[in-house]
Amino acid sequence: MQQFYTQSIVALIVSILGSAYLIPKIRAIVLFKHLMDNPNERSSHKQATPSLGGIAFYILLILSMYFNHSYDTFKVSMSIIPGLTILLFLGLKDDLVVLAPRTKLIGQICASLFILMNIKFEINSLHGFFGIEGIPYWAGLTISLLLMLAVINAFNLIDGIDGLAGSIGIVAFSGFAIVFFYAERYFFSLTCIVMVGILMGFLYYNLSSRKKIFMGDTGSMIVGFMLAVMSIRFLSLDTDSLNRLPFNAVDIPIVIISFLIIPLFDTSRVVIIRLLNGKEPFSPDRNHLHHVLVDAHNISHRRASFFIAVANIACVMVVSLVIKTTNAYISTGVIFVLVIAAAVYLSNLKAAIEAKPYKQTSGNRPKRKLKLHAVKSVEQVGTNVRKQYGS
Repeated sequence: MQQFYTQSIVALIVSILGSAYLIPKIRAIVLFKHLMDNPNERSSHKQATPSLGGIAFYILLILSMYFNHSYDTFKVSMSIIPGLTILLFLGLKDDLVVLAPRTKLIGQICASLFILMNIKFEINSLHGFFGIEGIPYWAGLTISLLLMLAVINAFNLIDGIDGLAGSIGIVAFSGFAIVFFYAERYFFSLTCIVMVGILMGFLYYNLSSRKKIFMGDTGSMIVGFMLAVMSIRFLSLDTDSLNRLPFNAVDIPIVIISFLIIPLFDTSRVVIIRLLNGKEPFSPDRNHLHHVLVDAHNISHRRASFFIAVANIACVMVVSLVIKTTNAYISTGVIFVLVIAAAVYLSNLKAAIEAKPYKQTSGNRPKRKLKLHAVKSVEQVGTNVRKQYGS
């Protein structure tokens, strides 16, 4: 056990330092090759910004799996690496060229199948959640695939402002690291700790004003994929591992939802809004949770990301308290009440934004600047003439 503690600390420190070393190298290459993320009408950034920070995530994850292989007793890394590689190339192409949604979905399904074909990720029971015990193979496979696609795309969609995807990822991976530690699944716990370190190193640059870089679709899909892997593995734990958890097995789905509630809630909400408005489910708009908060309160990306991450932590703590004192039904009810309250709050904020009168901001300010420049130019001409001919 002491060895695991030492290796956990080393893994966290090395992954932070590795991320802090690789990110600026990737940023320099992106700047040199002009592979920038240019803003559009719905972007939160105002100028071209380096992207592709997710390349560092892939490199560090692969390296960590080599050094942590002694804990990988079931060789699950051989299922994770192909999926990560598919998403790396899929994300790179999407960041550089833009992929069609169908092509992206097919790639995500292929990456997910590498995981789901491994027997250690087979879900054959929901442990009594809403009375559901054993489930047939095809049902477990369907649930697993839908869950993986939901988490990957939810994280892909929530990556809309500086620091948000990284902060939520740190919260979720920290939660999974703890539960896998209790279950004595040390390979997954260490992998989660590595992801926390990677994201911490990335956030330093993502939140910087001078050295900013985005993780891009490459990074957000890798983060979403790894969180989906952790979710499936958590649901497929064996009886011995389940008995070591500090809560009942029936509460596992609620625990997973609490870790991932922000991206899952936000994605579900915007998809429902778009469908009700007769739009495509994945058509771009500014209805996301982070966009509404920034637009309504006129706050910085840092503050919005901080508040959302704190809300996620609070939800995890509330759910942890409830499942320790009540049962799965009450825990589900608490989650439902929190979701409804958040949806109503955001709906009121969005209505307030749309009710604000349009302010004309392009009137005299540019002309005033031009006039000042003109005055300075005349004064400069006069100065030059006096220097040449004397005053």
